[in-house]
Amino acid sequence: MKLRGINVVTILAVAFFVIVFGLIGTLVSHQYWNLIWLILLLAWTLILLHTMTQGHLKIWQALVDRMAFSDHAQILDLSAGRLNDLLLLAKNLQVPAKVTGTGDWRQDQQNVQARVNAAKVADRVRLVDTDVFNMNFPDRSFDNVLVDLAFHNISPAIKRNRAVQEAARVLKADGTMAIVDFAHVDEYQQMLAN
Repeated sequence: MKLRGINVVTILAVAFFVIVFGLIGTLVSHQYWNLIWLILLLAWTLILLHTMTQGHLKIWQALVDRMAFSDHAQILDLSAGRLNDLLLLAKNLQVPAKVTGTGDWRQDQQNVQARVNAAKVADRVRLVDTDVFNMNFPDRSFDNVLVDLAFHNISPAIKRNRAVQEAARVLKADGTMAIVDFAHVDEYQQMLAN
């Protein structure tokens, strides 16, 4: 899945450079009151970093706990290759339940498979390279489809809607879809209602 937009790593890198150069500028200019802005930016950066790591996984764990997957559940994880999300899902399953993770796994297939094996969940994980707009799964293949921060960077809206339609296509009629995102939520609801 190819997503466009500014990612969190870029934001953190820019914040880091602003803090470093702001600190240098403050020390050179002797205008120490500017340290207030740098401290606030540093605090924001640390909060963002915590949210994207531990905070995000706590929220994801709470969602997984609420889902209560069956012993035979077939789950599709459309989290754009977030391996930590996939591993967390797999650890909450009992064989023969299985989670299928989508992403560009080819870029680091051996490392990804080694992490899956180290987590002792290889019997519950299947890694698949697929196009989110035209997935190579039959209709109504999955009991649950989980999407974690994967659709908001897709543009224009028609392509984003196509991704939601495709996720709904592979969901069983009595299945559950959960989309975790911070943008376009009303749009997702409208698409699913249609």
